[in-house]
Amino acid sequence: MKNVLEVNHLVKIFGRFTAVDDITFSVGEGEIVGLLGQNGAGKTTTISMILGVLSKTSGNISIFGKQMPEERQDVIGRMNFSSAYIKMPWRMKVWEHLYVFARMYEVEQPMDKVNRMIETFELEKYRDKLGGDLSAGNMAKVNLAKAFINYPKFVLLDEPTSSLDPEIARSVHTYLLKSQEKYQTTMLLTSHNMAEVEELADRVIFINHGKITAEGTPEELVKKTLPMTRMRLYMKDGQKRTVEYCRIQKLPVETKDRYVEIDIKEEDVSHVLSDLAHKGVEYTEITITKPTLEDYFIDELKGKSS
Repeated sequence: MKNVLEVNHLVKIFGRFTAVDDITFSVGEGEIVGLLGQNGAGKTTTISMILGVLSKTSGNISIFGKQMPEERQDVIGRMNFSSAYIKMPWRMKVWEHLYVFARMYEVEQPMDKVNRMIETFELEKYRDKLGGDLSAGNMAKVNLAKAFINYPKFVLLDEPTSSLDPEIARSVHTYLLKSQEKYQTTMLLTSHNMAEVEELADRVIFINHGKITAEGTPEELVKKTLPMTRMRLYMKDGQKRTVEYCRIQKLPVETKDRYVEIDIKEEDVSHVLSDLAHKGVEYTEITITKPTLEDYFIDELKGKSS
């Protein structure tokens, strides 16, 4: 897999404040990578430098093998950007806004592409609405439609679905994954919705106080740092035997009324359940909860702030 984006030793300093502190990473062709971190971690500053709208203090950025921002004109037509925080002109209609960008990117049959994007992002009822009359959610959809108007090979997505209701966000996820599969579209996205990142991202990069603190697939990061799942049993008979077994096996265990909660490695679940069955333990309900990327995110922030 060749890299579409390469970032090497990137630094951005504002006065005495270092917003981005010597970060290095890459994004391969057709890959979706999540750039994650709390507010002020340096995500948007990094994206702004990749776009070439904010100058870097030092370091190197290349897109499609071209140096940024020096060769920005050579790559800008093959990439695009969307942010939930950008507003379209208040006195311009939705279709006009998209048409302008289609013409700027020299899209063939620009009006046909505008109509397809309006349909794809369910903007039919709003095509003649002015920017100033749009809700935050519809503005976010317009920004996403604009981001894919030019069949981009590389898209930067800053909180793309933060203002969307769950049903529309789901349809956006489907579109992004189809774009990746059909066109090998490369994407770098930021989001505070960890479930969204788990669904979309092939790999995630955590940034904290301007530094990269972790990198890997969502599954790798969660299992590496939070290896335990939680098994919750509603006991019919054998609650005391279950607690005693857990103490002997040195498994963390808690009881809440008729419930027993056990922290356990996922691969040991079947073995423990078999042992409990041999002890005559009976339960009427079982829930197994795996740690999520959100759990990892919270744990990561706690660890870096302690």
